[in-house]
Parts: sequence; structure tokens; C-alpha cells
Amino acid sequence: MKILLLGGTGTLSSEVLKLSQEKGYSVYILNRGNNNTSINKNVKVYIADLNCKEKVKSVLQKEKFDVIVDFFSRTKEDIINLFPIFSNRCKQYIFISSACVYCRDNENKTPITENTAKPNRLWDYNIHKFEAEQSLIQLSNNSESYYTIVRPYITYDKKRIPLGITPAYKFHRTIIERIKNGKPMFVWNNGETYCTLTYSSDFAEALVGLFLNPKAKNEDFHITSDYCYKWKEVLTTLYEEMHQVPQIINVPIKTITDLLPEYKGELIGDRSLNAIFNNQKIKNAVPELQFKVSLREGIRKVISFYETSNDFYYDYKYDARIDKLLSQVTKKHIKYIKYPHSNRNSKITYLLHRYLPQKIANRLNLIITQIRK
Repeated sequence: MKILLLGGTGTLSSEVLKLSQEKGYSVYILNRGNNNTSINKNVKVYIADLNCKEKVKSVLQKEKFDVIVDFFSRTKEDIINLFPIFSNRCKQYIFISSACVYCRDNENKTPITENTAKPNRLWDYNIHKFEAEQSLIQLSNNSESYYTIVRPYITYDKKRIPLGITPAYKFHRTIIERIKNGKPMFVWNNGETYCTLTYSSDFAEALVGLFLNPKAKNEDFHITSDYCYKWKEVLTTLYEEMHQVPQIINVPIKTITDLLPEYKGELIGDRSLNAIFNNQKIKNAVPELQFKVSLREGIRKVISFYETSNDFYYDYKYDARIDKLLSQVTKKHIKYIKYPHSNRNSKITYLLHRYLPQKIANRLNLIITQIRK
């Protein structure tokens, strides 16, 4: 089987690539080439900006595939640009959407199915993903290939901590060091909101099981595990596995969104809402599928990675703003701590974002960075 991954280096796609190779499939990836250093030499890599249609056509030439998995598209415009290029190059086009598209609230604990109403209009991301789905369905009517829509929810791996509000993926060690150094973390709704967490290798088992699967033809699936937790349980497990006493502060949602406005859509339109799923449809389509990695096992993998990794990337802007938030709520002063192997800008970055308005802090941080270069 010949597989093309649009992306190929993210939390989801890297596991899909690995499993596809283990099954003996011929795997190709197409991306901008910015993060391909760890790609197996047996993987054929096409370099192109997926926003540039002519470049994509040029590098692929007349190449055809059995399955193309689109980890890239986020909007209907992305689908409108890309699908016509690939629709005559594959049998099956799999679009990775999001389980955030389902309508839900914090009162109803009825498990979500693929037939649950859509879209959830509380966050632009949800709307964009749903519109992309609809564009794909419409475009595929006159296509040589068929579509499969896949909706993951919160999916994590050894590098990614599955919390509600986190720094960028590369900087999750920041959370590890906060907890190791006795800094508190926080929840909302008293940590009682339910979330479903899926480890990336389990997601890959399900997705690869849909490759050229007759039950996947022009169908949609959410790939969500059997493991459902309250957010307080997630944080408590992280503290416990690090042998730390939990310090978890409940913060009103409005306080969070006032001080961290960039997280408003994600929090109000997703993380503050119950996310409980009925995953029978994917289990019926892939009968051998088993969700093997529980939260505690997954957290142990995360901690083990950061105990042995030499990647010391910290987001001191995130660290400072969480300290500002929790100092305001608790009325206790939470101060700067230098984490292992921090760079020389860390304290300045922290102090700027801890004590100044964000626009001013961002501007000064940029000026200082440019001067030091």
C-alpha cells in the first residue's frame, strides 16, 4: 500500500508514519521540510509549501497513491486548494478534522456520537474544521477518490502533556519544572469537567486500520479512547507520578480569559465543556482496535521522556503569565525560578510578562532579543 502524509512530523502524523512502516507500507510525506531531521531514511520526502499549489504539483509530478492523509488543512480554503490536486492521485483521501466540532454543553453528559449536532460555534477553530469537512464532502461528489473524515480529540504523546491550557508543544517541559519546583497549576469548573484523552500510538492503530477499509468509504469517525477523566484527575495524576503534593487552584473562567485572552476560544468553546464520546463506530470499523494506554501509563511515558531528554526548551512568557494569574487569585506572590539550562534571556522574558501589560512586554521582548543578536 502506498501512503502519502501531508505533514508527517506532528504528534499524530509521526505515529501514523511509524505504524504504516511497521506494516510494510510505502510511506511518503509532503511538507515544508522544517522539521524532518528525525524522519526515517526509508521515507520518501517531498518538499513544498502546501499553500503553493503549483509547487505541490511540480514536486509530485504524476505520482499516485492508495491513501492520502491530510494533517494540514484547517479551513475550507485549505480543502478547496488542496483536494483538487490530490483527488485524482489517490483512492482514499483522509481528512484529519477535530472532535471539537460537536455541539455540547457542561450539563449534558450524554456520550457524543458521529450523529451529534455540528458545529460547535463557541470557537472559530471548530467552525473552520466543520466548514472544511463540508467542502470536502461537496468536492468529492465529482472526484475519482472517496473521502474519510477523522476527528481526534485531545491526543498526546511522550513529549506532550494533556492539560487544558499549555504552552506550545515544544515547551511542555515548562510544566514539568513548575511542578518540580513547587509552583501551582490550575483548573476551572472546580476541575469537574470531563475530558477524553487518547495516546498517539492508540490513535495511529485506529487511523491506519481505516486505510482502504470498505467501512470508511465516505464516512466520518471520531477516534477517541475509552479513557475519560475529570480535569482535576489529569492534573492530580501528573503530580502523583512526579511524587509531588498536588497544588491545584480553581480559577473562574472569566478570570482566566481576562488575563489569558488568547485561550478564550479554546477554553469556552472546548476545555470547559464535557467531552465524553461513544467510540463504537470506529471499533466496528476496526475490530482489532484496542485502546491500550491509560492516563497513568501515558503520564509515566511523558515523565520518563523529560527525565532523559536533553531538550531544554522553556516558555517563560507562559510561566510568567500563569504566575500572574495564580498570584491574583491566591493573593500569594509567586516568583521567578530559573529552570535547568535556561538561556540568558529567561529572567528578562519572565519579568516583562509577569509585571507589564502584554503588548508592551511583547514589544520590549522583541527589541531586547534583536539587540542581543
